[in-house]
Amino acid sequence: MDRASAAPNARATLTEKGIYGRRLMKTTNIPLTPVGRAAASAGSEAPYRVFLGTSLALGIGGGFMLATFLPLARAMHWHQPDGERWEALIQAHGQLQLVGFGGLFVMGMAFRLLPRFAGRPIAFPAIVLPIVPLVATSLVLRSVAQPAGGGLIRDAALLASAMLLLAAAIAFVMVVCGTLVHRESKAEAVGYFFVFGALSYLGGAIVNLAQVIELVRDGAVIAPIAKQTLQVFLQQYGFIIMFLSGVSARAVPVLSGGRRRPAVSRAIAITLEAGILLFAGSTLWAAYRAPSPATARISDTGMLLTAAAFVVLAWVSGALVLRRNRVAAASRTQFLFVRAAFVWVLVTAALVAWYSSRGLIDGRPLDQFELDAIRHALTVGLVTMMIVGMGLLIVPEFAGRRLQHPNERPLLIAMLIALNVATALRVWPAIEGIGWLASTRYWPMSAAGGLASAVVIIFAAMFAQSWLDQRRPGWAR
Repeated sequence: MDRASAAPNARATLTEKGIYGRRLMKTTNIPLTPVGRAAASAGSEAPYRVFLGTSLALGIGGGFMLATFLPLARAMHWHQPDGERWEALIQAHGQLQLVGFGGLFVMGMAFRLLPRFAGRPIAFPAIVLPIVPLVATSLVLRSVAQPAGGGLIRDAALLASAMLLLAAAIAFVMVVCGTLVHRESKAEAVGYFFVFGALSYLGGAIVNLAQVIELVRDGAVIAPIAKQTLQVFLQQYGFIIMFLSGVSARAVPVLSGGRRRPAVSRAIAITLEAGILLFAGSTLWAAYRAPSPATARISDTGMLLTAAAFVVLAWVSGALVLRRNRVAAASRTQFLFVRAAFVWVLVTAALVAWYSSRGLIDGRPLDQFELDAIRHALTVGLVTMMIVGMGLLIVPEFAGRRLQHPNERPLLIAMLIALNVATALRVWPAIEGIGWLASTRYWPMSAAGGLASAVVIIFAAMFAQSWLDQRRPGWAR
C-alpha cells in the first residue's frame, strides 16, 4: 500500500472502531488518490511536496519576513536604506509573496489536482519539477540584485532572473494547457479558470521581463509604479485568484453541501477574465502611452466586473451557508479557514465596488492606497487563508494528521483568529489612506506581518512533522 492511499484506509479502520461513529461514516471526505483514468498519473504525486516546501520556505524566509521588518523599521525609525532601495525591497517582498509563496503553492496543488479534474494523465510530466528551481532561483536573484544598485553583475542577475521566470511560465502553460485543452478532458468549468490563470502567469512573466530590461537600460533601482501595478495585478488576479476560484467552484461545494453549477462557474470564469483584461489592458495603455479619463473608466469597469464575479463565486461555493455541512467531523475546524476566506472575498468585493464606482464617476483610476487595501485583503484574507485551510483539508499529509493528532483544535482556532486579525490590521492603514501618513501607520502593518508569519510557520511545521510521521513504519495503523 502506498502512503497516499494509506490515509483513507486508516480513516476507515478508525471509523469501524467507533472513534468517529456513525456520523462520520455519513459525511463526505475528499479522495486522496486518483480515480479512473487519472490513476495513470500517480507518478506525478511526489512533486507537489517540493512545490509546497519551497513555497513555504520562500514565504517564511523572504516574503513574510520583509512584511514584518520593513514596516517595523519605519515605525521604530531604524537606519533605513534610501528611498529607491526601500521601494526595491517592497517590490521584492511582493514578488516573493505572489510568485514564491502563493504562486508555488498554487502550482503544486494545481499539478496534483489537474489529473483528477481532467480525468486524464498530466501532460509533459518531465517539465513539472524543473519549474521549482527556475522560479526559486529567479526570485532569489531578483531579491538580492534589485536593491543592490548598479553594476554589470547586478544587471546580469536581473536579466537572468527575468529569463528564468519566463522559462518557468512557458513550462507551466505547456503542462496546464496540454492537460486541459484536450478532447478527453473532463475539467468542465475548472478548465476555463486554469487555462486563463496559466496564460495570465505567462503574461505577468512577459511584463516582468519588459520591466527588467528597462531597469537595466536606464540603470534604475525600482520599476515604475504603473508598470509594477500591471505585473502584480496579472500575478494576483489573473493567476492566483483565478486558480483559487476554479478550485472553489469545483471542490468547495462538495464540502459545503452545495451543488455544482458548471454553467454558472463558466460564467464566473469568463466575467472574471473580462474584468482582468479590461483592467490590465487599460493599465498597460496608461503606463506605456498616456493615462486619460477614458482609460481610467475602463479599468474601473474591469474592477467592477471582478467584484461581481467574487460575489457570485461566494454564492456558488456555498461556504457561507452555515446549514450546509458535509465535511467530516474531524475536518470541520479546518473548514472554518475556507469560510473565513470567503468572508474576505465579500469584503474585497465591497471595497472594489466602492472604490471603482467613485472612480468611474470621477474618471480616475484607483489610487495606490485603494489598490493596497484590495491587494492585501485578497493576499492575506483569501490567498493565505485558503492555502492554510485547503492545505489542511486536501494535502495527504494532513489527512493522516487529523487521525493521529485529534486534539489540535485549540491551535487551529488560534491560527484562524491570528490570520483574521492580521488581515484586518494590514488592510486598516490602507483604508485610512492619506488620512494616516504618520509613522504610526506602520505598527499595525508590522503586527500583521508577524501574525501571518507565525501562522505560516506553524502550518509549515505541521506539514513537515506529518511528512516525517508518514515515513515511519506502521504509520497506516
